[in-house]
Amino acid sequence: MIDAPRAWGLQRNGSRCLAGVCGEFTWYGEESGPASGYSRSPAWELMLSWDGPLTVTDAAGRTCAGAGVLLPPGMSHMVDHHRVGFTCLWIDPYYWAIPQRPSMRGLGRRTVDRLLAAVDVADPDRLRGLLRGEFDPPAPVDPRLRLALESLETTTDLDELADLTGVSPRRLRQLSAAALGGPLTRLRGWYRLREAGLLLPFEPAAEVAVRTGFADQAHMIRTSVALCGRTPGSSPARRAPGRTLVGNR
Repeated sequence: MIDAPRAWGLQRNGSRCLAGVCGEFTWYGEESGPASGYSRSPAWELMLSWDGPLTVTDAAGRTCAGAGVLLPPGMSHMVDHHRVGFTCLWIDPYYWAIPQRPSMRGLGRRTVDRLLAAVDVADPDRLRGLLRGEFDPPAPVDPRLRLALESLETTTDLDELADLTGVSPRRLRQLSAAALGGPLTRLRGWYRLREAGLLLPFEPAAEVAVRTGFADQAHMIRTSVALCGRTPGSSPARRAPGRTLVGNR
């Protein structure tokens, strides 16, 4: 798990692109970009518009519009940000208890602006305070599950994770299903992808894929499309000539 903020920012012709990871939070934002296809993230997802509304459509065709939209883990959806700047803030799935009947929730402009300001300065404590004020309090995380999540960086073998946490594989599956809405291994691809996002502006994509645990570049691309609805190459951080990047990878 990542505790100290790591982030980068891009400036080009007055436009911005940014990404970062800290603790339970991951974020990516850009001035404008291509529309995304349907995707299904294993994390909570806060879509935050920089200016104006955005619209989220789920797999059943239901829509939710507003300055921001909160999506629960595992919900298939597509985002139309109407060609205005946006930031996507992902929150690890154990942060809140996953409801039995998950649904989208719209956010007002004031709440969104405050969340965006906290992301801009990469302040996880400020984000936690804002989220506690706007939503339900965070769900308590079983310390055995937290240890298993931290160990995903080195292994996804259920028996090994069970040994590390001191519970049976069956009990670990139960803890994961209750807190994450699915198996622990579902998060492995997500953690790999967010690590890749920190490196892609600085290193060749094929090297990043191998370094972050993907089988190859194609595997990384497929994972990005499945979880984010876009390829890594669609980001301005990959395709902008003459870009200026600053970051603390």
